Amino acid sequence: MNMGLGLLGNANLIIKRKFRWTFEVQRSCRGSQLNVPANFVKVAARPNLQIEETELNYLNAKTWIPGKASWQTISVTYYDVAAQENLNLWNWLASVYNFAPDANGASNPTQGSQRQDYAGVGLLTMYDGCGTQLERWTLTDLWPTEMNFGELDYASSDEATIELTLRYSNAQYQSFCPAFVPTGCCSPCGTS
Repeated sequence: MNMGLGLLGNANLIIKRKFRWTFEVQRSCRGSQLNVPANFVKVAARPNLQIEETELNYLNAKTWIPGKASWQTISVTYYDVAAQENLNLWNWLASVYNFAPDANGASNPTQGSQRQDYAGVGLLTMYDGCGTQLERWTLTDLWPTEMNFGELDYASSDEATIELTLRYSNAQYQSFCPAFVPTGCCSPCGTS
């Protein structure tokens, strides 16, 4: 048995790195593009998929089969910057739950009524060292379920951040390098 690195030692192998990625949110409101740019994202995560276990009981034994799948929320942390370029992030948050005062200075919290008002499409892209796309996750019907504007501390020199917990309805995976589409095995009724 070869006790070396095996396939990990392959000179042409590209190992995906945790620091080569971007995350952006594409959204529009009444025909206007209100994309949240990738520039101020500090930390993000790839999607998590949870599949329920369906328990089958018969006589004195149990077995399990896969049940419904559900995409789990992800956390994305933004640098909180005082810049016009960050306005679309704040506009997105206000579309989910508007906590800003109205024109008269009164508190009148509102929420977007239709999915197009509050939901966006998240694009999480990973790159190689040359800037070539390796993979992309497309998260549809994306919206924040939690908005954490962070703690402040006189003793800290850290940057201020906004941490969002994001819910999405579906995720699609694309591999660009190498280009492939994962294909599951699914045997229709009547085949063995």
